[in-house]
Amino acid sequence: MMTELRQPADERGANPGTVRAPEADPRAKDGGETGGAAAADGPVVVEVQDVHKEYHTSGHVVQALRGVSVSIRRGTFAAIMGASGSGKSTLLHLLGGLTPATRGRIVIEGHDLARMTDRQRTHFRRRRMGVIFQDYNLLSTLTAAENVALPHLVDGNSARRSAGRVAELLALVHLSHRADHRPDAMSGGEQQRVAIARALLNDPAIVLADEPTGNLDSTQSFEIWRLMQRVAHEQGKTIVMVTHEAAGAAFADRVIVIKDGVVVGELHPKGSGDAALVATGYQELAG
Repeated sequence: MMTELRQPADERGANPGTVRAPEADPRAKDGGETGGAAAADGPVVVEVQDVHKEYHTSGHVVQALRGVSVSIRRGTFAAIMGASGSGKSTLLHLLGGLTPATRGRIVIEGHDLARMTDRQRTHFRRRRMGVIFQDYNLLSTLTAAENVALPHLVDGNSARRSAGRVAELLALVHLSHRADHRPDAMSGGEQQRVAIARALLNDPAIVLADEPTGNLDSTQSFEIWRLMQRVAHEQGKTIVMVTHEAAGAAFADRVIVIKDGVVVGELHPKGSGDAALVATGYQELAG
């Protein structure tokens, strides 16, 4: 399966050109919103409309994002790639409601984040978003099962009430046998799988992953990428992953390429795992 490269439409909505790798997959949809079976016809979960983000430092204005527009459907595994300082992490923070856009709209599951109060955004983030961190962020004194249950415990639910859901998620990430183990008795890959299970506890509309394999070796990274792909396609979850690794982005349905705060195009590996094609396409768009 080959990768398709698309350049973004201009301000009038026309597409100025499409660059294709040889033998591009003919099943690609216009607009690039393809993925697993759930994503092909699923509703739009993430809508980013002409978003700008500016930072004011020492009398200077830094334009971190400049007119970014992206839509992502349910069940899609989307990767955001870009060099350091490109704006990819800023976009992830805006999607998570951690910082407001300077202008433009970010709509998650029909909810405009800018129209929420800080308290409403916090509540929405806890209930409808899952987050996967590079450093796992597990509590060392808790077992795997207790770490997965933590969002429910914070909301005042009992461990017993969460037990069924926790067991289901540990089985999903193939860690049922590690339920009673603490983080220091688990490998980095196992800890990250616990973190993925925790991110899914509240059945979120969107899962945000910030360089989730940055601390893992290649074998463990492969397992995490395949797991996130499976969660998106089999569980119907919308996953947005920031990464600089072509090997990881190749497992995504879509790769959104950002350079200097602007979306310069997309790749469509459709989860093929072909890192070489993603790396070549990325260089064509952002090199």
